[in-house]
This record gives sequence, C-alpha cells and structure tokens, in this order.
Amino acid sequence: MTEIKVKTREEILNEKTYRERCIAGYRIEEMEEKYEEARSNRRYDKKRECYVNRDGEPVVHRKEIVYEDVLAVIPLSGEFYSNLEKDKNYEKKLKKLVRDVMTVSIRRRDEERMKKNVECC
Repeated sequence: MTEIKVKTREEILNEKTYRERCIAGYRIEEMEEKYEEARSNRRYDKKRECYVNRDGEPVVHRKEIVYEDVLAVIPLSGEFYSNLEKDKNYEKKLKKLVRDVMTVSIRRRDEERMKKNVECC
C-alpha cells in the first residue's frame, strides 16, 4: 500500500513560484479596484452590509484579504494547465474559489451575527 503524503500549509506556500505570487497579488489588486468602484458608485447592499460589484457579488477592501490564503489556493502553472485540459470550466471554478477565499471575512461576520441572533432568542 502506498502512503499519500499530505503537504502542510508552509510546504504549499514555499512551493509557490514568483508567477503564482504575482497572480495572487493581481487578484487582490483586482478585488480592490472593484471595491473602490463599488464605493464610488455607492453600491452598498444593506442586507449583507457590504459593497457589491456590478454582478451583485460582494467585494472587500485589500486589508480584509489574507494574502497567504489566496496564495495557497492558486495552483502551480503545470497543475493549472493540466486541470484546464481536463475540465473546460476549471478556470471559472478557480476564479470562484479565489473570490470565496478573499471574501471569507464577510461570511465569518455573517456567521457570528447568526450565532448572536440564535443566542438572543
């Protein structure tokens, strides 16, 4: 029986190249641009208590994004291209995953609010 070695978070982050680090930085800058655009256009969702982009998806400021978390989900280029060949929707799924990682602060806040509401009643 072969043993599968699970990589630690530090090993995954150390494995990332300059290219993946640039992609993570670019994704964060892209999110910040969309956040600033939403702020300037006053697209604030009162229900979710956050700014939203043109598509109605939540956007967050750069300071709320954890760089290491974003970098951890960015695949190595070889892995990206091999998965892209196998699955034509891979790039779309990856973008959604990166977006979810960047907006995790909003989900945490919502979960805490839900817990408080349950404890109140």
